[in-house]
Amino acid sequence: MAEAGRAAPDPVLADSVPEREPAAPAPERAGAAAAPVMARSAAVSAFGVFLVLGVLTASLGASLPFLRERFGAEHEVGRVVSAYNLGALAATVCIGLLGRRLNVRAAPPVLLAVFAAGAAGMAASPGWTAYLGCAAVTGIGYGGLALTLNTAFARGFAGNSVVMVNRLNAVFGIGAMLGPLAAGAVGHTDIRLLALAAAVCALPCFLVGRAGAVLATAPERAAPERSGSGPREGRREGRRAGAGLELLPFLLVGLVYAGMETSIGTWQSTQLVRDGWSTQAATTAASGFWAGMAIGRLVVPQLTRRIPGRTTLPAYLAAGLGALALAAVPHFAVVAYPLAGLALAPVLPTLIAWVSGVAEVPQRATSVLTLCCMLGNAVVPAVVGALSGSGGAVVIPVVLAGACLLCLGLAVWLRAARR
Repeated sequence: MAEAGRAAPDPVLADSVPEREPAAPAPERAGAAAAPVMARSAAVSAFGVFLVLGVLTASLGASLPFLRERFGAEHEVGRVVSAYNLGALAATVCIGLLGRRLNVRAAPPVLLAVFAAGAAGMAASPGWTAYLGCAAVTGIGYGGLALTLNTAFARGFAGNSVVMVNRLNAVFGIGAMLGPLAAGAVGHTDIRLLALAAAVCALPCFLVGRAGAVLATAPERAAPERSGSGPREGRREGRRAGAGLELLPFLLVGLVYAGMETSIGTWQSTQLVRDGWSTQAATTAASGFWAGMAIGRLVVPQLTRRIPGRTTLPAYLAAGLGALALAAVPHFAVVAYPLAGLALAPVLPTLIAWVSGVAEVPQRATSVLTLCCMLGNAVVPAVVGALSGSGGAVVIPVVLAGACLLCLGLAVWLRAARR
């Protein structure tokens, strides 16, 4: 993924930007011709939005004991996490299906309003059913904002897109680290106050709506259809099929990588317990991986900003593979997993920015990639759990390293396919 770079001059967002190659004859070059510019105010607001999204999303799991106290033990409170993620999935699917028919300029402010309204509804819900429904609405806002803002950052900065998308997701990671702490702070008072705070904090970020202008600069590459244009129409269909095949390596890398990242977060504490750690100590130590992810997304892309994504992506995965191999050495896991987080942190933002830069319809490509990542999140951890079973502590990092090796092979294939 091509990620964004220097912040453009503020406050003006041009509806169109002069093309770098005015006479590019090939349709597939049109996307590279435009250089959309994002206003500084929109970028700052997007960072604020992602911080709020990270806090609320990560706080849901930590909120479950408090929700049980608030609404009663007879409810399956874990369903709130499912409802939230199903809302995010629905938003991603809808945006992908709408494609060019979506008014991308209006999408960020509308989705921000949906998120704030859903969070406010969670805070005001008198009963469990209403709370669950509002969580799904909030998830719609979350999923839509995550998709559209990642795409906008991937397109909205001329030559530094990888750095900017990584920074955006690093802010989400910072919020994710703060979420459980916030849930613990307000849980014994009323856990619904956390959703209210998220709604209130989201409202000042309304200038994120200006990011829609960046998405609106994506060129329309499909020529108007004419009756009797058989050969042209056939060529267009051929190009669409070819574009779909070109995206396949991106989708496979996203599926395997996202599942591997989730698997590390899911199973590393289990490995530490098998290695003799107490449950509480293992859970606390597991936060090191996420801290490594947050730091890595801030630091590593800055150091590699002049190196193309097709080169850095396999390098990140190779470094992550080395760290996971180190985790198989007894008593080294507590250090190896933060190192793995540091190495792997830029992988997904880099992939998002890269696919947004080469796809014919960036919004649709990013949504399909996001869906593949969600599928990987659901499937790969279960596979890792089945393969590691109840074996010793060393089995888990070996299986995780195998998943990373598979992802590295796919990334090398992607690099070769894009030459």
